[in-house]
Amino acid sequence: MAVQGAQMVTHAIGESTGRGGLQAVSLNRLACLYRHWRWADEAKRRFEQSLSRGWEFDADPLADHLVGAYYHWCALLCGVSDATLSEGLLSAWQRDTRATDLQGCLPLLRTCRDVLVSVPASREQQPRLVDVLRDGETLRRLRRVHGAFGDALREEHQARELEFLDTQER
Repeated sequence: MAVQGAQMVTHAIGESTGRGGLQAVSLNRLACLYRHWRWADEAKRRFEQSLSRGWEFDADPLADHLVGAYYHWCALLCGVSDATLSEGLLSAWQRDTRATDLQGCLPLLRTCRDVLVSVPASREQQPRLVDVLRDGETLRRLRRVHGAFGDALREEHQARELEFLDTQER
């Protein structure tokens, strides 16, 4: 199953060319994708701020505000990731540099989304933030994926603004 999921991620990302599939989406769809990424960016900022205040590895993560911001960030990033997979939204450069990161963090993103939107039967079913913080690579991977989506959305927004200005000058 993991190999099949990895092939699906590579295939879906591999279909994008040029500016990526974003150039083919409607302005309305682009606005929705950007909105969700901005929400994820706000949640990431809250998480980073909480993290910068210090974290006790032996503290109960459920009692810490840091965990809610983390799950919120991951759940929203999961939505953007799923859109990327279903619509092939990354450029060739982004695809080549971020496919492994997306493959590596997508299961965690989906688990965090599930924890955020449905109440689990027990705490043992939840991913442990302390494991993510100790690991270090997972958090770096999440940040890279987050940044790649933001870059792709900003690039498309700028390209459309330039195209609009070009048509206005003619």
